[in-house]
Amino acid sequence: MSTPFTIGTLTLQSKYLLAPMEGVSDVGFRRLCFQNGAGITWTEMVRASGIVRRNKATLDLIDTFDSGTPTGIQLFAVNERELAVALYNLDQLANSTHPHFKNIVAVDLNFGCPSPDIIRTGAGPALLKRVNKMNIMFDKLAHWRKTTTLPIGAIGAKIRLGLNQQEQDHKIYLRLVEPACKHLDYFIVHARNAKQKSSDPVSWNAIKEVKDLAIRQPRTIPIIGNGNVFSAIDAERMTSQTGCDGIMIARAAIANPWVFRELTGHGDAKPTAIEIARAKEEYMAIAQAYTTKQKYLDFHKEGFSRMLSGIQQSVPKSENMQ
Repeated sequence: MSTPFTIGTLTLQSKYLLAPMEGVSDVGFRRLCFQNGAGITWTEMVRASGIVRRNKATLDLIDTFDSGTPTGIQLFAVNERELAVALYNLDQLANSTHPHFKNIVAVDLNFGCPSPDIIRTGAGPALLKRVNKMNIMFDKLAHWRKTTTLPIGAIGAKIRLGLNQQEQDHKIYLRLVEPACKHLDYFIVHARNAKQKSSDPVSWNAIKEVKDLAIRQPRTIPIIGNGNVFSAIDAERMTSQTGCDGIMIARAAIANPWVFRELTGHGDAKPTAIEIARAKEEYMAIAQAYTTKQKYLDFHKEGFSRMLSGIQQSVPKSENMQ
């Protein structure tokens, strides 16, 4: 059975974190994953520059209406100044026109998104080799956390192993462990470089290297592994091979939000038809209450239908069935 997991001052119900995913991580989906055992959930990635400009499309991504579901936001910024101004604006918005921002309980910095558009701006994985700049960004986030009026319980970052295979081979990710342990509350390691696709092999040994180095720091923090965990067996393998403290789940949750139930030892990963129907009904009610955009509705309705179809196809047919 799952035990409580602590990052920063947050005590989570499990060590399994729902990844921030573009076009997926809306408020209703996050609620479903949390109900099935996710320790904390995240909005999809938010551009710091969009917050600074008060861009409506950007602010709509911060759909932290549901105070009952622990939710953090994941930011990406080009530099420390942009990050600092965006964080200042978060405070201002939470105390004015967007009161639901008060429900943000964690902030994660993204240095792992492989999108070429993001990399071309000099953000995301393009920053991984710039250790001094990342150290300053970590420090800015830590300083803001001390002064913000938001209930921020944890701050952290998510990285890949490098922009490409060359950076991975040079193990630049290990140079980030010291500043992460100095300033942050947790550190997420996606065990691929930015050039690799989800179908490419993962390098779990890199997570172990990060963990081994983190425990030798004057101040250590939880290391979260990410990459190719789809079941409780996978989770056990990652934990035993890497020593990681927690695991971030992405594609497995898209395919089946009930995977968290299996991971936490609270039941089978396969939902019943009744559970799927109830979950869809609750999801639609939440979507209506918070005016979720149609692209999320279409995506998740298709997901519910796919899961239900899988159950129906697995039911044995009989000539005597009435």
